Amino acid sequence: MKKGVKIAIIVGAIFLVIAFVGGYFFINDVVQKAKILEEFAKIEEITNSENFDMESFNNTTSTIVATGKYANVEKAAKKYASDLFNTVFRIKTLMEDEKMTKLLTAENYQNDGPEFVQTKKYLSETKQQLEENRQEMLSYLEETKINSYIEAETTDESSVNMYKEFVTQDIEISDTERKELENAMNKIVKMLEIAEEVIDFLITNNGKWKVQGGQILFNSNNLVVTYNGFLTKLRIL
Repeated sequence: MKKGVKIAIIVGAIFLVIAFVGGYFFINDVVQKAKILEEFAKIEEITNSENFDMESFNNTTSTIVATGKYANVEKAAKKYASDLFNTVFRIKTLMEDEKMTKLLTAENYQNDGPEFVQTKKYLSETKQQLEENRQEMLSYLEETKINSYIEAETTDESSVNMYKEFVTQDIEISDTERKELENAMNKIVKMLEIAEEVIDFLITNNGKWKVQGGQILFNSNNLVVTYNGFLTKLRIL
């Protein structure tokens, strides 16, 4: 074989290897991104399900399927999703507490009145927990908070940019949507505050009301008007 032919073959082989390696990394890039997107799709399906499965959610967010720098992106994104959704879930759990729906009922007035020690304790603790979770949830919408998850995993610029592409843009909300979210949370806290006003009103007017036949009865029309005023404030929230 002539020398020139040998050189041509070697050069051709080198270019073939380069092309193969370049193709591999391109394909790997696509595959890894696809894996992450598939995992995000699973999370979305779980969180949007009417029969939410917390175990499946935790298993999905704690399992990393990508490799290399993509694993950092997946880990950061899943940790963010887990922290955000667990905060939302805590708020949901508080709001679905059956005890909350019975605070302003004749049954509770009779069982815990007229001092309402347990009711006052429950209201105070629930308000504090809701406020703490409200502030925490809103913080997850801040860009600094969002980016802190990937910054804790890596300083690689391409990974950070990929993370922002997957997470930051996906949860971006307008000022109007943010305001609506804040108003919804404020409404919940306000409901508890009015409920506390009702209980304080009943404590202050101890001896001027009683529970009879499953209803609360007052000994003056002025007290009835004031009490109904509280209930009206709750209805128009």
